[in-house]
Amino acid sequence: MVLASPKTFYATLGAGAVFIVVGIAAAIYSSVPVDVSLDGTLRPGLTDVLSPDMNTGNTASVMINGSVFDVTIEDPDRQVVKSEKGLSTFSYELTAQKSGEHRITITNTGNEELEIKGRAQTKGSPLGFSGPMLLMITGVIVIGMSLRFKNR
Repeated sequence: MVLASPKTFYATLGAGAVFIVVGIAAAIYSSVPVDVSLDGTLRPGLTDVLSPDMNTGNTASVMINGSVFDVTIEDPDRQVVKSEKGLSTFSYELTAQKSGEHRITITNTGNEELEIKGRAQTKGSPLGFSGPMLLMITGVIVIGMSLRFKNR
């Protein structure tokens, strides 16, 4: 039976540890709110729904200019926070009173493009947590494989 060298054991052990550390760091990052830009445009007749996942106290600001439009801002329970119709300019600073996915719905009812500017503090989706988990599981598997290379 041919045994692998100690270098192979330490290399695979180190690789497994790196997978686990990167997975843990990515999992932590996916649950921490980060500033995301809301900048964009909206063509006539279209609707855009922005849905930042915010913690209590996080903020979002939105400024809309251009053609005629309707805007509705809802909290995670779908209670209307602010609703305006027939505007050509709008500016609002939202501070989340509840944790969860807020909805900002903008409908361009005019004949010209809307310009949307702003930012929101949002965190990753629960689906985004699956990548870091797979990294950690891969790290455990690689460490398990490294034990096969260990001299007995």
